[in-house]
Amino acid sequence: MSKVSPEQAVQISSSIMDIMDNWKLSGNDILNVLALPKKFKVRHLGQFRTAQGFPDLPQVNERVSHIFGIANALRTSYPTNPQMGNFWLNQRSRRFQNRSPIQIIIEDDLEGLVRIRKHLDCSYDWHTDALAAQA
Repeated sequence: MSKVSPEQAVQISSSIMDIMDNWKLSGNDILNVLALPKKFKVRHLGQFRTAQGFPDLPQVNERVSHIFGIANALRTSYPTNPQMGNFWLNQRSRRFQNRSPIQIIIEDDLEGLVRIRKHLDCSYDWHTDALAAQA
């Protein structure tokens, strides 16, 4: 996020916090999903909703990108009923070894975010597969 203004950084952080609030993540889950440094505690999360951008760290920026990607894919998948995205996130599935997508996001770290994004966004999945094939 180093190429964004401080105001844009606050706007991005606020949007991500809204997404994770809609996903009903706890404060500790938010800290973990974003991979925020240990100095940040649950009490600091309010700042990211209104006054401060997330730290400009590669691991945080990557996760923010995946969270936006998942949220956008859910909006595309359920354009007429935004609540269906949250419903889908919380439903257990055999495809995910009887876990819900939100469990995978919370429990499987960055790999979980990527897995759910790839599942929802076939163009992102295709893009990462194409890059891997080139390597």
